[in-house]
Amino acid sequence: MRVLALVLVMLAFMLAAYAYGRSQSPASLSEENQESVRLYAEALKEVEDDYVDQEAADPKKQTYGAIQGMIESLGDEGHTRFLTPEEVESNRQGLSGKYVGIGVQLENREEEVVVSAPIDGSPADEAGVKTGDVIVAVNGEGVEGEDVSQIAEKVRGPEGSPVELTVRRGEEDQSFELEREELAVETATWNLIPGTDVAHLRLASFSQDAAEELRSAMDEAKAAGAERFILDLRDNPGGQVDQAIAVAEIFLGPDKVVYVRRDASGDKDEVRTSDDAAAPTDAPVVVLTNGGTASSAEIVAGSLRDNGRAEVVGETTFGTGTVLAERTLSDGSAILLGIAEWLTPNGDFIRESGIEPDVEVKLAEGQEPLIPGEEEEMTQEEILDEDAQLSRAFEALEEAPQSPQTSPQALSAPAGDA
Repeated sequence: MRVLALVLVMLAFMLAAYAYGRSQSPASLSEENQESVRLYAEALKEVEDDYVDQEAADPKKQTYGAIQGMIESLGDEGHTRFLTPEEVESNRQGLSGKYVGIGVQLENREEEVVVSAPIDGSPADEAGVKTGDVIVAVNGEGVEGEDVSQIAEKVRGPEGSPVELTVRRGEEDQSFELEREELAVETATWNLIPGTDVAHLRLASFSQDAAEELRSAMDEAKAAGAERFILDLRDNPGGQVDQAIAVAEIFLGPDKVVYVRRDASGDKDEVRTSDDAAAPTDAPVVVLTNGGTASSAEIVAGSLRDNGRAEVVGETTFGTGTVLAERTLSDGSAILLGIAEWLTPNGDFIRESGIEPDVEVKLAEGQEPLIPGEEEEMTQEEILDEDAQLSRAFEALEEAPQSPQTSPQALSAPAGDA
């Protein structure tokens, strides 16, 4: 079995090479990889000829298992991953901001599958599923040892159908009876904190048009009297990198470093906002983060912090430090492949360690992050009493109300070594 597992992984390396757009001929592979392909063919022949349960020898399952094994061996947990054709479609729907499900983002972390973020207003969110919950079972069937794609496939289903999700939170297991529904995620929402000029501005994901929706939300808030903003990226699982750059432009303006891209050869390249970006808003801003802030959300938090544009308040972020590219395979499946690592403008390497906030604040026991839609009937005192992180971000704006033009740190920081 150990030999078979090894050669399956070797096959996955071959398929990954194909996915990069290389020739389909094994002759184009290195001599070492050609030997791996031959070894796989040798093992496959043995299975095909003599394995006792021939009905269990499904070529597609074996191939997908090989690719999955290779992905897991790379160590980019929760980010680089393999998608079946069905999962490719679901992933694209999620990035569009509309899909059928229960509303959870799942990630691999330390050999467990955890909820990186529940989607605002989704069945999972309404039922009380939380960031950090470990998935234990789906419909009463244990999922120990299964990866994100396997568990996600079990959670998905037709609109209106039920699903039971069991999670471990601390030392306790909890089960939730949920109904799948079509989710149209509202990407950007806002609420003016009563009696103030501060808007609580939440960005739920970096799906397509996220930056445009954020601009619209800010314009609406300004029309209502907002002059300062709390940009809430808590439980934002990320999404499209181009949207992270576009969101950063709103606050940084043209030709500012958003992140530093380091490729497989070690070469570094500064990724900047466009030269012809519109003039940025000069409104003071504070960024809110927590352990569910991941991927593109971390890029924005790091860019605003390192450019001296905003303080980061809350908790250390998830620690997703790779840039993904979708490599489509011949049957419609795909590898979401980490083709580069990204660093903050100051050169901080955040993979697995995350971005540490300037001001660390944990929620009080029993508190959950407030979202703008929940605050509409609340007073200023109630809002600030029920969300310790939001309250501290509000205080940070009160303490440092100056615009970026007057801030001595408002220059793009140079890239450094990770």
